[in-house]
Amino acid sequence: MDLIVSSAPIVHKNVQENNLIEINMGDNSAILFVLSGRVSVSGIDFEQKMILSNEMLFLSPGIHYEVLAMDSSILAKYEINRNVLMKMGQFLTPFIEEKHFDNQLKVTLPIKYSLMRFLEFFRQYDLNKQELNEWCHDGLLLMLKNSYSKMELAALFFPVLGENMNFKDFVYANYNSVRSLQEFADLAKCSLSAFCKEFKTNFGESAYQWMLKRKSKYVLRDIISTSIPFQELAYKYQFSSQAHFTKFCKQRYNMTPKDLRSNSRNCSFQNLVH
Repeated sequence: MDLIVSSAPIVHKNVQENNLIEINMGDNSAILFVLSGRVSVSGIDFEQKMILSNEMLFLSPGIHYEVLAMDSSILAKYEINRNVLMKMGQFLTPFIEEKHFDNQLKVTLPIKYSLMRFLEFFRQYDLNKQELNEWCHDGLLLMLKNSYSKMELAALFFPVLGENMNFKDFVYANYNSVRSLQEFADLAKCSLSAFCKEFKTNFGESAYQWMLKRKSKYVLRDIISTSIPFQELAYKYQFSSQAHFTKFCKQRYNMTPKDLRSNSRNCSFQNLVH
């Protein structure tokens, strides 16, 4: 099930131990807060699953996440709109551009006392009303700025901030619909070399590696979560043949597509992907 079925900026959810929640991000990004308990989070945009307890994690747009409750937990998801991102960008982008920031820093942060109280206030009094949305956004921004250093906030928001926020928006909005880096560059109306250079500047890794990580994990998810024939999956992900598709899976996951699907009956996506 999805964590969010509301238009309110902050939505809370109680999750029982061993329950799994799927979060399918749309065009907006979000922050996931673990207010109590302990959860394991898997996502295509990081290599290792995250174990969170009284911490917050940035959720990138367009990504599928799985959240497994290791204990009975209380979660909150805050959806970040464009206006909030612009304000955070004005606050942090000069800091990032001056190269004070290492984009390899940890992408989680502890939930400090003042922020915890702010989130609990919304939960206790059910203040997720449409007329309070702007107040909620401004209040959370103030809490973040007053409770964390620019270095910490830059680490948290780096997936969508940087020297060119519009470029990052463009990448997240289109990477699922392009078939190659050249097609991506053509869509961006620039040369392949210029696109790859801009990508490396904004994302901190090559466009090829970034796309390959996402492709491999989407392939795995379709193998273990659907019954789509492997020949159709090979075509969907533009492999030259089913044999090439099988070779790709063996290189990335040390198993054939058939073995991956068979093993998925006893293992979750979280266990297979890492």
